[in-house]
Amino acid sequence: MAALVIWMTAFTIATCITVISAAAHSATIHMCVTALITLAIAIVAVQAHRQLMAQSASRSTLAASTSRYIGLVWVWAGSAILVTYEFILTWKEAMPFIVGLMVVGGLCLGLAIVFDRHSQAGTDDETMLNLSRTLNLLQMVGMLIAVVGLIADGKFRFVADGTLRADWAANNIFFFGALAVALIGAQALISEKKLEQAHS
Repeated sequence: MAALVIWMTAFTIATCITVISAAAHSATIHMCVTALITLAIAIVAVQAHRQLMAQSASRSTLAASTSRYIGLVWVWAGSAILVTYEFILTWKEAMPFIVGLMVVGGLCLGLAIVFDRHSQAGTDDETMLNLSRTLNLLQMVGMLIAVVGLIADGKFRFVADGTLRADWAANNIFFFGALAVALIGAQALISEKKLEQAHS
């Protein structure tokens, strides 16, 4: 319960800081804030995963941790964009992205709950674990492609025609959120490889 309160408090504070920096209309400050928040989540996720590996946790426990942190990144990103473009900035295309982020985040958190139940029951569902591995790989590759695409499309040229682009804040969140998901997914895949080698 205490951990949940801490996470909810951190989630709320992170969202507020992101929105406040967007309200300042400083793309650079917003970029730095977004980078710190998303990469902090990634670092915590990687450290938690390593601790579980050191404790010889079950594959279901490891999968639950990965899904939970990736889901947290997605939901935070969706929430930050929602509040930013509902109350601070205007971007007509924001809602489809918000819905997409929330849906994917919700699915990841739901998957984490399923894996937690398997862990508590002392069982590993190979089908679900294979599905999780595939999703991690797809998300990691997809996010790396997204990062390259954002750079190639010039999304970080924040000013167009003398004014800030409508989607500048969202692009910061997309970019660093994608990096965080890729890092968390990569750590999970590396752990899977180590486990396979240990049992071979």
